[in-house]
Amino acid sequence: MLPLPKATLLLSSVVFVTGQAATNLALRKPTTESSFYGVNSSGAVDGNTNPGWGSMSCFQAGASDPAPWWQVDLRGFYAITTIVATARTGGCCDTRLHDFYVEVYEYDPAQYPSQPARVCLDYEGVVLAGTPVTLLCTTVFTGRFVKLRRKFKNPGDDRFTICELEVYGPDSCLKGSSFRRTTNKRMVSSTTITPTLGATVERCALLCSEDNECFNFNFNHQRSDNSCEIIHEGSTVDDTGDWDQYSLQV
Repeated sequence: MLPLPKATLLLSSVVFVTGQAATNLALRKPTTESSFYGVNSSGAVDGNTNPGWGSMSCFQAGASDPAPWWQVDLRGFYAITTIVATARTGGCCDTRLHDFYVEVYEYDPAQYPSQPARVCLDYEGVVLAGTPVTLLCTTVFTGRFVKLRRKFKNPGDDRFTICELEVYGPDSCLKGSSFRRTTNKRMVSSTTITPTLGATVERCALLCSEDNECFNFNFNHQRSDNSCEIIHEGSTVDDTGDWDQYSLQV
């Protein structure tokens, strides 16, 4: 089961989902990579935008990596709107950040490879080296993992290199939403939607908030997988098991 995301706070009997990300969401968050040379993927989120290799702060994939990628875990669910990238300088290396996809995932694609890649930005060309460059997502997706995947490798020494990668976006879909919890109750419906991946109560609240027809969801606190039920309409019944009902407060 994945760790609880931090976008939703449970307070008393109400689930509050609030807040706006005003700072770099990726700063010093956990990262992974397909390969690295010299500096691993964490160098791209250390807050140092120095584009020189001597700063020992630029992530660089291995020279023989045919399909390099870089990924950050935001440790929460956000609507990704903006990427700020800093490319490496130097005569040999100022064109190495080029032609890539920015993909947004709800769960770690290494653990859940069946997820579709949701592309918020299809970048063509070379990112201007030396200064931070702002890139706007053409499609906004809500997710926890942001992945940069190189489209192709040019002939010669064309190592995928990122000196700093910043991610911005609000909790948007969740902002201002709240759900009241009623213990030992469950809503029975003919239109129940059960997520196919392991869920937390926070994730269940997010799914309901994004569904225009959802005003209630059920959650089982004792189960580790498929414990969330999204409800469009139905009737509430007593439950002697471990289910609780959450109702959207409007």
